[in-house]
Amino acid sequence: MFTGTLFPYQYEAVDRILSDQRLLVAYSMGTGKTVLTLAALEELFGQGDIRRCVIMVPSSLKWQWAQSIAQFTDTPTRTVTLRGTELTVPVEDVCTVINGTPKQRRQQWQSAQHADYVLVSYGAVLHDWKQLCALPADALVLDEASAIKNFSAQTTKRVKKLRPPIRVALTGTPVENLPEEVFSIMEWVNAQILGRWDLFDKSYINRNFFGGVSSYKNLGLLHKNLSRAMIRKSRLDPEVARYLPDVTETTRPVQLDKTTRAIYKAILVDVQAAMDELAEGGGDFDVAAYYAGVTPDGAGAQGKLMARLQAARLLLDHPQLLMDSAVAFHEGSGGSQYAAEFAASRYDLPDLNGSPKLTVLDDLVGTMLSEPGTKAAVFTDYRKMLPYLSERLEKHGELVLFHGQLNSDEKAAVLAKFKTDPECRLFISTNAGGYGLDLPEAQYLVNYDLPYSNGVLAQRNTRHVRASSKFDRVHVTNLVVEDTIEERIQATLRLRQALSQAVVDGTGTGALDMDVESLAEHIENVG
Repeated sequence: MFTGTLFPYQYEAVDRILSDQRLLVAYSMGTGKTVLTLAALEELFGQGDIRRCVIMVPSSLKWQWAQSIAQFTDTPTRTVTLRGTELTVPVEDVCTVINGTPKQRRQQWQSAQHADYVLVSYGAVLHDWKQLCALPADALVLDEASAIKNFSAQTTKRVKKLRPPIRVALTGTPVENLPEEVFSIMEWVNAQILGRWDLFDKSYINRNFFGGVSSYKNLGLLHKNLSRAMIRKSRLDPEVARYLPDVTETTRPVQLDKTTRAIYKAILVDVQAAMDELAEGGGDFDVAAYYAGVTPDGAGAQGKLMARLQAARLLLDHPQLLMDSAVAFHEGSGGSQYAAEFAASRYDLPDLNGSPKLTVLDDLVGTMLSEPGTKAAVFTDYRKMLPYLSERLEKHGELVLFHGQLNSDEKAAVLAKFKTDPECRLFISTNAGGYGLDLPEAQYLVNYDLPYSNGVLAQRNTRHVRASSKFDRVHVTNLVVEDTIEERIQATLRLRQALSQAVVDGTGTGALDMDVESLAEHIENVG
């Protein structure tokens, strides 16, 4: 039985889940998708409509979901200890968390045969596919459903083979960068809503001579069609905003020193050369792919261009990151060939030990944490930036590091420490911490760098925008180096946000300003 309390704006989503049974819940981050979903599921259990529900989540959220089930239902509970941190979760006969070694998971799948709730990561469709298919389930919930936005991904293909009668997709960002992403999600929820891909393409996408996307069209119609199987509430809606803290978002400009600026300009020369090579070959730069975070070192001229842009970003975060990438390439442990070649040609690069951006962050965090009891979160695109951030910021108080190479138990322990230990003031994370984590203890959030994806940024920026926040106002600060490609990334993210709003909220525009000519113009202006 559901024992929690819903906000008025959540009841409509509960009713839609119960009546439609196949629904995309696109409530903004922080508006309580987990709680309202549990309210609906408990009603379905009570009516006898379902006997078992599988909840598929990013690995970092398995234990958070287990804690929520314990908190908002009348299930018997137990205490588990993860890395020295105690968590209250349901007993295993009610809620089984599939987690750990292959041997442990085999035992857990046996327990799952008797459980009401089974919590799995998206990785289960790859490493536990047979067990997942063999488990009878009447309902499947996909949390952070943008995990199936990519048509060609093996995870997406397998998830779409799982078609229980009740299917609920949860995401605050059904369109992270491109409308095609919500088509992929809706194809699992209810394929009849948007129909065949070829018709979707003709109805909503304008393509150029090369077959690339030039702009989008009929987005009002797309929003209308989506609404047949999607419910949306924005944190800006008056009925929602009254329950959430106000958000102040600012951009903190960073100035480069002369030496770093000279090295940055040298990289821009190589960027321009790669763009010229691309143009001579008759190709076009897939800017959408670049800003969606495609791996930078690829084949051909486009790969060269992306590698050089990536090198510029590394330099702006911390010169040592560029050196680390060069060293990793020479050691055969990843890294960038371009970074290695560039570092070998610049005798002055190894002497750059400081980062103007890191200095600004240091001062900013010091001010934020000067008030006793305040906490802050810092996000970066790069895991290798974490040690530099930690070393510089540890003087401000105890901190934790969160990244994708932690296992689910370690992630849960790190999160619990930040949430419950008053001495732990800083949560420093890669984008792995940007999806689904609740950080209402933080009043401040800093983007040390901006991600390529609008959806990733939206997820980051709302980790602390929660109805459970004790603050009337929370803050988001973006660090952007002046007169660099970082300004271009920020402008592009605004375009992506407008495109997302056009599809999901019925506002905004489908126009794009992402072609190679506009990128060249920007580089010329800032170079």
